[in-house]
Amino acid sequence: MNLKYLNRDLKVVWKGAYTRLLKRHFGPFKKTRAWLAQTQYFEAEQLREIQLNLLKKMVKHAYETVPYYTGMMNKLGIRPDDINSLDDIRRFPIIRKADLKAAGNSLVSKKFNPFFTRTVHTGGTTGTPMPIVRDLTSIGNEHAFVRRQFDWAGISMNGRCAYLTWRRVAAPNEKCDKPYIYDPMLKELFLSTIHLAEDTIKVFADTIKAYKMKALIAYPSAAYVLAKGCLQQNITLALDVVLTTSETLDDAKRNLISKAFGCKVYDFYGNAERVCYIHTCEHGSYHIIPEYGLTELHPAESPNEHCHRIVATGFWNMAMPLIRYDIGDLVEIRDGICLCGRQFPMVKRIVGRDSNFIITPSGRTLGAMAIEYILSRVLYQMYEMPVLEGQIVQEADDLITLEYVPMIEFGDGDAQKLVKLLREEIPSEFRVDIRRMNKINRTPQGKFLSFIMAEHH
Repeated sequence: MNLKYLNRDLKVVWKGAYTRLLKRHFGPFKKTRAWLAQTQYFEAEQLREIQLNLLKKMVKHAYETVPYYTGMMNKLGIRPDDINSLDDIRRFPIIRKADLKAAGNSLVSKKFNPFFTRTVHTGGTTGTPMPIVRDLTSIGNEHAFVRRQFDWAGISMNGRCAYLTWRRVAAPNEKCDKPYIYDPMLKELFLSTIHLAEDTIKVFADTIKAYKMKALIAYPSAAYVLAKGCLQQNITLALDVVLTTSETLDDAKRNLISKAFGCKVYDFYGNAERVCYIHTCEHGSYHIIPEYGLTELHPAESPNEHCHRIVATGFWNMAMPLIRYDIGDLVEIRDGICLCGRQFPMVKRIVGRDSNFIITPSGRTLGAMAIEYILSRVLYQMYEMPVLEGQIVQEADDLITLEYVPMIEFGDGDAQKLVKLLREEIPSEFRVDIRRMNKINRTPQGKFLSFIMAEHH
């Protein structure tokens, strides 16, 4: 056996055992999960009462142990006892990433010994990655909330899950003849997202089959590439369910993934700052999870009147509490009550980053929703187009380029078709171009960005 892979696999077993103990056995996971199984069917008024109690607890803790909030609340004349309704949260100012960076360690609670915390970093898709400190208790609670989405999707605690997400299996430029890691403790298969390409589709599909994985948890872009490759190469890969997260999932991607794997697709939203969760129920509705945080939806500067910004207050991470944090993400609102019977607020869809926008030469703004629509029209809705994936780049004030990864059967006629489609969807004040790529660059976490601004622009 290759010594490199043996050492890697032994580390995975150890980490799997540690993670299982930390998340499921030594923390509040079981108790919180049982509680969430009950509260999901509470009446709206009961849910608001839960939120108010959790909000009071969080504000009191922040005032007493977090220097940033102690100073802010004293300056604004706010005391913990002033929080008597959910509307009282509006006494706090909205904070953004720039405020978190400026505050630094003053946002970390003095209550916790650093030994009992863990520090992670945000993805950095809109700038420098930002450190987020978490207490160990919050990790167990977080796992309980994640399991609720798994439960809604029908994945049991012992379900065998394959992952195409952030887990680093090998260096990006390393030739990897084993682009996966199996964790026998958690029965999880981690596939190398950055090594997923047309010529590795069969290897990935065969590995998922060999380990008898029943569910796939993936970035939408990765699930789409695997699904399209399987369809193009006539590979049968039957799954019970696919869960997507961390990127925008449009209907075209969802439909193709569902078609390729013969199952439903559940999409869920979370963030490294741990202030808001949005899950998909068995009826396909997006639900804001009220027990996780207090989520406000503020009208965004967008041509779409239903587009709103997420501003949220998390209830569970006591090591670094965030009150009225503007995540920088957009959703489309939706009214009504879902057929599932849960009286959770709903959104129609998760739009994406509000920082993803194109400015036209005449000064118009094409926001995240418009960019996703353009890319969907050009690539994802054209199932017969032999293109694995693509990305829109604004290279100059008046120049938009589509970078694309062709499949083997891609020909000159397909290139002309791409240009034609791009011209039909991009405002005529832009020049358009296409650029053939071996692969689309991703963030260090392996995330796909549908739109980027050229560095020199």
